[in-house]
Order: sequence, then structure tokens, then C-alpha cells
Amino acid sequence: MPSMDPASKAPVKTVVSPDALRLPAERPDDLNMYGDLRAFSDLDLDDIAVAAAAVCRTPIALVSILDGDQLWFSARVGTDQPSGALANSGCAPVIARGVPVVIPDMLADPETRKNGLVCGAPGLRFYAGYPLFTVEDEVFGTLCVVDHQTRPQGLSQAENSGLAALARQAMRLMEMRRETVAQERRLTAQQIRRERATRQARQAEAERRQTLEKYAIQQAAGAAGGVGIYEYDLTSGDIAVSPEVCRIIGLPVTDVITARQWVGQVHEDDKPQIPVLSQLLDGSAPLKLEYRVVRADDQRERWVLRQGVLDRDEAGRPVRLIGTIQDITPERNATSRLTTLLAVGDALRMATTRREALTKSGQLLGQRLEVQRVGFATVTVRDELFTIDQGWCAPGMPVLSGELSFKAFRRTSDLLRSGAVLILDDLSSPSWMREEREACRAMQVEAQIIVPKIDHGELTGCLFVHSALPREWTLDETSFIRAAADRIFAALDEWDAETRQEIVNHEILHRLKNTLSIVQSLAHQGFRSVDDQGPLTTFTSRLVALSAAHDLLMRRNWQSTDLASLVQGVLTPLGVENRVQVSGAFLKLGPDTATSFSMLLHELATNAMKYGALSVAEGTVSLHWTTTGTGEGAVMSLQWREAGGPQVTPPARTGFGVRLLKAGLGRHGKTELHYAPTGLCADLTAPILSLATA
Repeated sequence: MPSMDPASKAPVKTVVSPDALRLPAERPDDLNMYGDLRAFSDLDLDDIAVAAAAVCRTPIALVSILDGDQLWFSARVGTDQPSGALANSGCAPVIARGVPVVIPDMLADPETRKNGLVCGAPGLRFYAGYPLFTVEDEVFGTLCVVDHQTRPQGLSQAENSGLAALARQAMRLMEMRRETVAQERRLTAQQIRRERATRQARQAEAERRQTLEKYAIQQAAGAAGGVGIYEYDLTSGDIAVSPEVCRIIGLPVTDVITARQWVGQVHEDDKPQIPVLSQLLDGSAPLKLEYRVVRADDQRERWVLRQGVLDRDEAGRPVRLIGTIQDITPERNATSRLTTLLAVGDALRMATTRREALTKSGQLLGQRLEVQRVGFATVTVRDELFTIDQGWCAPGMPVLSGELSFKAFRRTSDLLRSGAVLILDDLSSPSWMREEREACRAMQVEAQIIVPKIDHGELTGCLFVHSALPREWTLDETSFIRAAADRIFAALDEWDAETRQEIVNHEILHRLKNTLSIVQSLAHQGFRSVDDQGPLTTFTSRLVALSAAHDLLMRRNWQSTDLASLVQGVLTPLGVENRVQVSGAFLKLGPDTATSFSMLLHELATNAMKYGALSVAEGTVSLHWTTTGTGEGAVMSLQWREAGGPQVTPPARTGFGVRLLKAGLGRHGKTELHYAPTGLCADLTAPILSLATA
């Protein structure tokens, strides 16, 4: 929540601790290591901006990269503007202070109110931004969300946590980009040196040419670090390798291996993409490949990037393949985990039930981590019970269900209640797990990670990840699981809140209908002795119309409805929905406008049923609305046209119904009634903005 200045009572910026955002690593040379900012494009970064806008419920989200006194919007949602000035922007205090900042009202803030986008069109008001740090803790940009409406309350805890998590993902993506750009530049320089060495070597004898080429390659590889060098002799089939090549594929260090040994370490599923000798000789083989190898010493899978160039003799025939091999497993895993996190977010948003949300997200996590079970348990601390809510299991793994007592998992429950994450590599290792081993092994669990869900200081649930075999959980895996847990917990909170709100809404609607029923009963009792029951019937039908409008609004949490739904809700109880031709674009109505509209439409329909076109079988009614203009000047025009009914004459006196029609939508609108001989014509106009907000 934003803090308040006791003197002015106006909201001021909220500054959040950035400690959880920073990432350790090495120092970059400068920001141009991220490449050309003007041509910057990254779909994963775009997904982060989309996720930020969705998490914080704002129309605008930006990933901004600092370039002198300018900000480049490398990923953006809700705006086509590619860049903007740092001065007077919401990002300026974020970058200057290196901490997250929330500005509830940019027009009231002295640092942003001079910004043209704030004091002018489009009228930005709310800002929340997180700094993006380089691996040396230097701010290079921001992840921010912007709204056209002020938010005195700032960000909720879930929104703040979600934006922080996305900022960390953006920093990781930018670090991966920097490494990719640096690698591309190294490879470009290496290629240039190879070509230069080749040109020089062709001018000398073969032995001197080979020596110079090898020297150039070794010099380039020495600068790269962690990159193995190879020379594949296409005639003999021998491959001269550096020690780093042997380390990457898990072979004992040696100077030469055979092509058969090399291919033997390639993953079976990836062997079809390895080029054969004939492809190398005719020049059709790809010279850059990414594939998996199975290390010979520990049988672990690793992703490698193999690059090379063909060396040709004086006749132009390929004689050698010279290149590098690099272990890119960390980069592949990071990309895959981010993709999975985004998929989890999509699954949670698209799910229609809580069960579906937990099952789908658990399946995504389980398959990505290659574990046997992922699930969620609701915790009742008072009863000391874990209740297995829902989850996913790999084939052959028993499904967990029902309740589990704290007594069987006393040490685990105490740890989770403290808010700590349980990380267990091997059930046999810690002595304190001895008393829980039997219960864990009954569930076929040998390694696990459990993330607690803490609400207001109390344990209310937990996400569990089970492995049937001991495994060494890496830091990346634990961070990935915690990030996924944060998303799942936030989604579950939304499901629970919606369930509670639905119960409240049903209760309110029930009581409202009871109240209207009492009013109707009182009217019947009061007019029971009156001979003319027509006014009572009219009054009762108006109560029904009012109830229908309230029913429609209640289903939408009293926020708004749309005109087409309201028309259907009014005409259907009267049984004339098939005789009124309705057409018009989507038009949002606020709660008060919806109530007025329902009474107005009901009056038009009942009048047509009594005296107009709907009083005869051949009569028809056309109800059509259009919108003109844009922005605050947009206007709705609605036309009610009756045809085929009795001849219409203006009423001799003005009753309540006519006064209601002429009143229309109140001071925001205008109504014109025309009693044409062919049928009643009603024209209503009103500003669209007032219809949506009133």
C-alpha cells in the first residue's frame, strides 16, 4: 500500500526493498553488449511484458533499457512508442535509486507531473516499476506497469510479488542475451581470423598452412574459455581434440578420438541430425548444430553447440572440419524453465476450475523437472491435517488423496509452519527424517521439495514435488519450483476469493429479490379493493424489470453489464424476444445506467404490447444502436422503431410511462418520442463514457 503524507494526505511514492531482485555474476563492459537497442526484439521478453500487464491488471507494461538520457522500450504492451525520455518519467526515480517505486498518482507527484504523457494525452496516472540490475548490481533499465487510473492503494501483495518475479526473469533473459551477443561477436571475430589464416595458408606450403590455422584457432579458443576445439580429418576419420572437448563429452583426456567415438556419445534421439561423411564432402552438411550428448563417465545428458568451418585444398575439395564445441545446458535449461513458467501462467489463467488449474500446472512442472508427483495440499493448522487437494502423477506412481496427519510428518510440518522451504535430496541422509521415512516411503518418495503457502503468518497450504529416486536438487531447480509455487498460490487465492464473492453475491441477490417480493405483496394488499387493476399490473411488471437488471449486474459483481445482455434480460420475461430485431455493437453499461435502461426498455416493450406493434400478430419492432466519435466525445445513438401495428396517435395526457420515457437516461442523455402513424419511434442519445461509468 502507498504511504500517506500526514500534512497533505496525498499518496506519495512507495519504495520497496530491492534485495530479492539482484543476481550475482560477472561485470559487463557496457550496455551495448546487449546489441542494437533500436532493433531489439525478444519474444520471451515480450511475454514478460504481457504477463506483467496481466498480473497487475494494467493496460500498459514496459521493459525499458537505459541509453544515456533515453529509455528504449524493448518489450511493450499497450503502446507503440519505441522510446521515451528518462527525465520526468516514472522510471527516473527507479533508476536513480535502484529500488522499486510505486507512484499512485503521477499527476500529483513532483517528479512526473511535468511529463507530457501525464499532463496531456493519454493522461497516464499510476506507475509501478522494478529496477533491472546487471550482474554487477548496476541498474540498466526497468520493468514497469502503467495505468490511466490512479491507484491510491498501490499494488497488492500478490501483484507486487508477481512483478518482482517477472523482473527477475527479465534480468535473467537480458543476461542470456548479453552472453549470446558476446558469443556471436566472438564467433564472428573467430570466423574472420579463420578466413584470414586460410588466405595466408594457401600462399604457403601445406605444413606451414596447417600450423598457422591451428595457431589462429587456439588463440581464438583461448579467449573464449570453456570452449573445446576440434579438427576432423575427413580422410583418416581422426578428430584432434582439446582437453575441453573430452571434459564436455565425458571421455578421458586424449589428443585424438575417432568419429565413431564422437558419434557414440550423441543422444540416440539426436543422432539422425548428425551429418555423415558424404554430406561434409559435398558441402551440404550444416556447420552449426545443437544436440544432446550422453557423457561417457556419469551418463548425464548435456546440450552442446557444435560449430565449424570446412578447410579445403587447392582444388576446393573439403579436407578438414575445424570448429568448436560448447556446453550450453544451463542456457537451454533457463530458457526451458522460463517457457514452462509462462505456460503455467497461461494454464492457470485458462483453467475453468480449481481442479483443472492444479492438474495442468502440476503436469507442466512434473514433466519439466522429470519427477513423479506434483500436487497441492490444503493445511488446517487447528486440526493438524494436510488435505490433498489435487495434483499430477507420472504413470505408475500412486495418486495421493485424502487427509494426512501432522503426527506422521511432525518435523516436516514444524518446518513448513516456520515458512521455510523443505529441500530433501535423499530420504536416507538426514537423521531427523528417520521418524518420517516409513510414511514417505509408503508414498514412494525418496527426494522432495515442499513450498509452504503462508497467509497472514499462518500455514494454509503447500506445493509438493516428489521424486521416487534420490536426486541432487540444483539451485536453478529450487528457484524454478518456488517461482512456479508463487504463481500457483496467487491463482488459488483468486479462485478462493471468487468463490467467496459468489456466495456473497447469491445471498445479496436472494435478499434483494425477497425485498422486491415484499414490495409487490404490499402493493397487491394496498390495491386489492381497487376495481382497475391495470396500474398494479404495470407496477408489478416494472418491479420484474428492475429485478432482471439487478440479477444481471449481480452475476457480474455489480461492476457493469452490456446493452445486448440487458435487452435480452428485459425482453425474454415478456416473451417478445423473437419479435424484436436487435442489433448493435458491444456497449458497456455502468450499474446505474443499466437500471435506468432496463426500466426504459421495459416501458417501451410493454407499451408496444398494449397499444403498439406488438399488440397484433403482424407487428414488428426494430431496436438498433450505433456509436460515433472517439474518446470522451464518443456518443451512442439508439433507435426504437415500431411497424405493422395499429395507427398511433399522441396520448391525450402524459402518464408516468410517458414521463419515464421522456426522462430517458437522465441528465447524461436525451430522448425524443415521435408518434408516427406507422408506429412509435424513440431516439435516445448519450455519451458512451457516462453510460459506462454511471
